[in-house]
Formats: sequence, C-alpha cells, structure tokens
Amino acid sequence: MSLESTVAKWIELGVRPYEEVMKMQAVLVKLRSSDSIPDTVLSVQHPLSINFGASHKDNQFSESLLRRVKEDYGNCKHDSVLRYLTEQRISFHQSDRGGGATAFSPGQYVFYPIVKHAAITGKPPLDIAAYKNLIYSALFDSLKNLGIEGVNVSNQQSFTDRNERKDAWIERAGVTLKMGSKGIKISGDVAYHGFALYVEKNCIIPNQWVNQCGYRPEEVKLWTVEHELGRKVSADEVYGAVKNAIGKNFGYSHFNIIAAHTEEVFA
Repeated sequence: MSLESTVAKWIELGVRPYEEVMKMQAVLVKLRSSDSIPDTVLSVQHPLSINFGASHKDNQFSESLLRRVKEDYGNCKHDSVLRYLTEQRISFHQSDRGGGATAFSPGQYVFYPIVKHAAITGKPPLDIAAYKNLIYSALFDSLKNLGIEGVNVSNQQSFTDRNERKDAWIERAGVTLKMGSKGIKISGDVAYHGFALYVEKNCIIPNQWVNQCGYRPEEVKLWTVEHELGRKVSADEVYGAVKNAIGKNFGYSHFNIIAAHTEEVFA
C-alpha cells in the first residue's frame, strides 16, 4: 500500500522517565486506534533504568550484578536484586514489549512509533512479522545513514533469515558488535514500542547489570556509533538519520515535528 502522501507526527521528548513515556504511549495507542491522531513517533532518551520485556527466558540479570547482591544480602533473589538497584538509584520496570532484558540510559536514543501497522505493510493486522521486518530495516538504515558500514547480523546472513535474534550488528576483526535493539507490541490494529540506537559511548556501560536481550557477555559485545565513527555524534545527526530511515521504510512523505511538553503530546 502506498503511503507517499502520508504525514506522520514526530514528538521530541528529550530525557523522560521510562514509566512516564509508557503512560503516554498507552494514551496515544487509544487515540491512534480511533484515528484521533495520525501515526506518531516518540523520540526520547531515558534516565538510567533496567527493563525486562515479554520474553521471560531472555530476562536475565548479569552474573556480576547477582554476585554483588549476594555479597550484600546473602542471596540473589529477585526482591534482593530490586532492593540493591533501588539503593543504587537504578529503577526497574517490567514491560509488555517483545524481547528481553535491557538497560536504558542517556545517550541511547529510543524511538517509539505508534502506528496503524497494517496500513504501512499492506498485510493483514495479524501479520506481525511484516511489521517487525520494517522495524529491522528502519534500525539498519538509521545506522547506515549515520555512516556505519557493514551493518548485518553476526553470521553474515540477511537479517530476514535470522529468526527472532536479529537486532543490529556489525562484525569487526571477527567480533560480533551489537549496536541497537528492538521490542514491539501490538494492540488491535496499532503497533507501539519500537527500537533503540546505541549512540554515545557511555550509554552501554549500564548493560553490565543485565544479559542484554538474553545474550551472555561472551556471546556479544555492545558497541556505539561514537565508538565506530571515532567522534561525537550530535542529536540532530541522530534525529535526521532516523527520520530518513523511518520515512523511507514506513512510506511517510514528511513529519510534523513537535518539541513537546506533556500536554502537547495528545493534541
């Protein structure tokens, strides 16, 4: 289905707590379902927080975190881990998005498209795989637009052949480097949640607290755009790259851009 004349809304939220943005998404999903708003993309960075997704087998705290908790409390039960995180001023959230554990922090740019996915893919609403592939393509194209070469999967197969563990990868000197992730949710005819890009060097440090997306540390290393390019990357560069990638893959002609206060989000 061609959406060449479709205009979407792009809302830049700056740095906002995870739980605040999830409440925004819940309202926006209802508004989009009733066609009260157009397709909308939230652009945000989150303060330091640990987040578990709907894939329970991939929700794992790291061995290093569990050792610290056991040293302090004599056990590494879930409640003890949460108590330790609270003392470290690290929030924890259980999400309904797809995927496993991750750690958010500033410098990790997160994008939440709230969209009528079937209208974008031209497929039935239950064909979630078609929308997932568009999210992967947008994620890959965003990195390519930022100047990252050789974005692929760790086994060098096309991303469409790697089942559920796709995300965004490069290979350097035989080492698999993960530069982004995705997690989506479908509610009726609306898709929400989205994807993240690891941009600033320090944004991946908090992932020491989790096995990111269920991967053990020896399986994969996280990497950022700044590591790869060897320079600082501005927010404007990131936004431009992602707008281009989402527009291309979702078929938008352009975005109406809002630097939003909370009350403006739902207008």
